[in-house]
Amino acid sequence: MNFLGSSKPLLLIHDAMPMVNRSDVFDIMLSPQFYTLKREDIPVRYHFQAKKLASSILENLLPEDGNYEHYVFKEENLWAFVAYDPGEIGRFLQTRGISTEQVSKLYFAQQVSEKFNMPVLLDENTALGSVQHTATVLPSILLPKETRYQDFDETFKPGTGTSFGLDAHSIIGRKEAWTISAIFLIFALMFAVEGMRYRQVVTTMQEKVALLLQDYPALQSQYARENIAKKYRKIDREERQKREILKGLSRLVLPGVEVESLLMGRKQYSITLKCPDEKSVIRVHSLAKEKQYKASRVGSENIVKIEGSL
Repeated sequence: MNFLGSSKPLLLIHDAMPMVNRSDVFDIMLSPQFYTLKREDIPVRYHFQAKKLASSILENLLPEDGNYEHYVFKEENLWAFVAYDPGEIGRFLQTRGISTEQVSKLYFAQQVSEKFNMPVLLDENTALGSVQHTATVLPSILLPKETRYQDFDETFKPGTGTSFGLDAHSIIGRKEAWTISAIFLIFALMFAVEGMRYRQVVTTMQEKVALLLQDYPALQSQYARENIAKKYRKIDREERQKREILKGLSRLVLPGVEVESLLMGRKQYSITLKCPDEKSVIRVHSLAKEKQYKASRVGSENIVKIEGSL
């Protein structure tokens, strides 16, 4: 997408321009007859800062009955401030057979003043030239007889401009708006397709659940389903607790230590370990206490019994 430039035809708007018999969309460049210009050396760095100052800088140069828009651009070390009246321009365009809906971008002759060093003849009496780096409409009689004129064409189009017509109060132009709309439309279609896919998946799952309930009617009762789920959650919790206990007891089975018995009931557990020597008995007994198991020695033999509750 090209957000800065424009590939549309370019028309030069001036008082002497003829009628325009066309219905396509194009860009326009205003001659100095349709805007007010003032250049200032102000200590601001950014365009948005200069734009805020435009109305105060230009207000003393403009009639009070106008409804003006402002455009600002940089000229070497100076800021160029332009004021124009969209309503006045629109009314003039209508007298030349042009509707505002046909206009996309708006440019100003001052933006390319150096291109008018060789003047453009507007009619037999006037020309658009550059005087001291300012685009100016001149009586052609003031120009030397040997003056050569050039044709106005697409090469005069600046790199940046402002919106006009349908785009005048929009942040983006119509082309960009159409492109963005197309992107959103594609996203909407994607979401619609994805939604249909999920709906099919949900429908399939519901059908499978319905078949399962037909085969097992007892599951149709929500109360029964909740009781079954609660029962198996409890069983799972108990089994996991047993696995954790067995995992802890296994760490007591040191090298040379043998398991003589292991009992794992619903509420109690016990394990009897036969140790090879006194040193192993002390070690097993110490590890059991660290894990907060109830450990005791059986008689005078090297046997340790460990008990606990689930």
